[in-house]
Amino acid sequence: MRILHVAHSCDPEAGGVAEAVLRLAVAALQDGHDAEIVSCDESDAQYLSELGVSAKGLGPASNTSYHACPALGRWLTENASKFDALVAHGLWQYPGVAVRKASRNAGKPYLVYPHGMLDPWFKDQYPIKHLKKTLFWWFRQARILRDAKAVCFTTDEERRLARGTFRPYRCHEVVTGLGVAEPPLDADAQTNAFHEKFPSLRNKRTLLFLGRIHRKKGIDLLLQAFEELATADDHLVVAGPSEDGFFAEELVRASGEFADQITWAGMIRGDLKWGALRVADALILPSHQENFGMVVAEALAVGTPVLITDKVNLWREVEDDRAGKVYTDDLSGVRSLIREWKNPSFSTLAPNARPCFEKRFQAVSAARKLAEVAAKDFAIEQSQ
Repeated sequence: MRILHVAHSCDPEAGGVAEAVLRLAVAALQDGHDAEIVSCDESDAQYLSELGVSAKGLGPASNTSYHACPALGRWLTENASKFDALVAHGLWQYPGVAVRKASRNAGKPYLVYPHGMLDPWFKDQYPIKHLKKTLFWWFRQARILRDAKAVCFTTDEERRLARGTFRPYRCHEVVTGLGVAEPPLDADAQTNAFHEKFPSLRNKRTLLFLGRIHRKKGIDLLLQAFEELATADDHLVVAGPSEDGFFAEELVRASGEFADQITWAGMIRGDLKWGALRVADALILPSHQENFGMVVAEALAVGTPVLITDKVNLWREVEDDRAGKVYTDDLSGVRSLIREWKNPSFSTLAPNARPCFEKRFQAVSAARKLAEVAAKDFAIEQSQ
């Protein structure tokens, strides 16, 4: 099949949606399909040429969360007929509107990935934004989902949570999964790269947080629990870009007393990232909301067990396979995660990590399921 993925951005620092789009497209190519990406990024964005898949930027887009990009709409109108299916990633944005219009005009099916954007957590945390989204739902978003050939969820937990957030809610739900590619093979080069960058961490017992520095990630709870429970031999690595500079500064100041036991690694990529995942005794993700958790799948892929909250939507799979520990997303729960890490029995979970990845979180399986859904012949009610 020839599949077009449409997203507002492919910037690696934009978060999980950009990463998911890339993983699905690359895996589709590996599985024998033709996959391309178009986005609202500016055409000369350097990262577009580094993705390993055909990616076209048609921006600039408007400097709002809607990301209006007329050039993207025109391009889709002219080119939608060349593809077997279009895939819109994310909600509340212009790309979804443009995909619906272009697909229907070309007589081609389209699919939608909400990527956790129907999670009721956002409704509870941002009630004013939820009111605005409700208006958009009534006028645009509900019909985008209704008319899609399928709305693709990455986990059954995401699908379950999505059902009660907005009304009316009517769509064809499919759990396609998500995943990551096999990690690069040269494990020694990766661990060496990490130790060369952070030589003081050699032979240290290390707990790794890898993700955006954002309030929803629960990093403030992680720091508090770590400082309460860590002993002199314990070390925490916090790696990832900061989306809120003030919040990051607050965290650094709050951890000043434990500066020698906390490494702020910043954004890490390539061998450095894989080295961090391999070196760590555990990955911890204490999020209040996490649609999938790509980094969880990456940790499992290299055999590193994980510590996550029950707000990371793949928690049931991790728990069922005994590939990590799961607790609530409050201070008590994060304390329990730290205690689990410090318990000598935690090491017995490591042999379960890689089998969990192989069974559930390989990107090629998700890309194959997406292609199967796109090709499947089932009736979709169309309306104006």
